[in-house]
Amino acid sequence: MPVLAEIGKFVGAKVASVLITLAMLAGGWWCYKNWDDVKAFGVVVKLILFWIVLVAALPWTSFFFMKPLLGFQANLNSERGAAAVSVGVIGVLCVIDMILAFWLGDWGDKSGFSWFVLILGFAAAGAYNFVICESLARNADR
Repeated sequence: MPVLAEIGKFVGAKVASVLITLAMLAGGWWCYKNWDDVKAFGVVVKLILFWIVLVAALPWTSFFFMKPLLGFQANLNSERGAAAVSVGVIGVLCVIDMILAFWLGDWGDKSGFSWFVLILGFAAAGAYNFVICESLARNADR
């Protein structure tokens, strides 16, 4: 049995190598024939990465106004008002994230999958905004 297993591994490795090589050659040929699609995909990837960098940097700007904001929240008479201010700040950051995404995407989208990805991106950006703002608020007195 061990000899058959070794032969199977050898043959399987050769077959897998041929299939992978053929797939790479076919992909390269497709890219050669559809160069405009490849360039358009590159533009989309570039815009997505740019949006991610902007979204990652945006909540850190709240560092500059976190102490005055916390002082304003402390002066409010109700906990609901203080919570509304926190939700408002995170909401404004999320709206800015959405405006940036639609601006980079020329204010429109065409397919259902794109909308699904947008909604996931907005949800991730909102969660990120919440985590960063809460972390900055905890560490504002240091």
